[in-house]
Amino acid sequence: MASEISQAVLLVGGEGTRLRPLTYRRPKALVPLLNEPLLSYEFRLLARYGIADVILAVGYRADSLRNSLGDGSRWGVRLTYVEDPQPLGTAGGIGNVGELLRGDFVAMNGDLVYDVDLGAVLEAHTDFGATVTYCLRRVADVSRYGLIRCDDDGRVQAFLEKRAVDETGRNTVNSGLYVMSPEVLDFIPVATTYSNELELFPGLLAAGRPLLGHVPAHQGYWADVGTLDSYLETSCDLLGGAVPWMTATIADDAVVDASARLVGPVHLGPGVHVGPDAVIGPDVTLGPNCTVGAGASICRSLLWEQVTVGAGANLQNVVIADNVTLPAHANHNGGVICP
Repeated sequence: MASEISQAVLLVGGEGTRLRPLTYRRPKALVPLLNEPLLSYEFRLLARYGIADVILAVGYRADSLRNSLGDGSRWGVRLTYVEDPQPLGTAGGIGNVGELLRGDFVAMNGDLVYDVDLGAVLEAHTDFGATVTYCLRRVADVSRYGLIRCDDDGRVQAFLEKRAVDETGRNTVNSGLYVMSPEVLDFIPVATTYSNELELFPGLLAAGRPLLGHVPAHQGYWADVGTLDSYLETSCDLLGGAVPWMTATIADDAVVDASARLVGPVHLGPGVHVGPDAVIGPDVTLGPNCTVGAGASICRSLLWEQVTVGAGANLQNVVIADNVTLPAHANHNGGVICP
């Protein structure tokens, strides 16, 4: 049965400090993966389940987001931008868009690449009559995440931030995707910095509100693109087909010299030029209008737009931002290169 939930709030107000220096000039929501902005992966997921009315709670570099994402029609959604008057935190950002909400809605942290049966999450939320439903993940190491402990029926019992182990062995953690009733707005103070994880969710639990932890029957791909390491790792995962509805391609107008070698998986954007005897791959994305000189070698790396790699250069495990030119025979293993 199709869900009546048709709205989503995406929280994209943060400065992306853990992705610096990449986010000094570009908000985290716009860092590219397979040459698509990170946030577009959430748009695609929502659109697949009929959630087309998407509200962006924006702050840092809001104009960049508007200019890049436009009205969202490219991804099958309709975007509304609401700018936080000051940093409001994850719950405060939701409270700031409250007047636009018509009923229950999906809320997501704005740095996720997620392939999940969202329809099952929505159905579970409605059937339970939850104030908030948490889409949970089972992980081997819970120490990096917010642990959410539930009873046998899925009712949330406790929020336990960054515990070393889960004594129950269930290892269910917060994935950053929620379905919420508008009732949550009554628990968010107006124009105040307020956190979902540290304030809103424990407050709802203390008030006895029905909170559901839903563990998907099939755990599809999930990545929280919060750090430089996780960013490059997610890029490699996507190149390898981790999300079936996003695949690596080679643009029709990409020019690859006959003597060059592509070692898949690779993703080449429009206007790419690869010179003689160059070796690209595995696990490489070249952004639009990148140029790779003769004899250069690039593996497990992500290059943004207009990057020029000099002849004979050797690149491994690097992320290179827009408009960088590397000299001939440059050698980089690891790290980030910005203009």
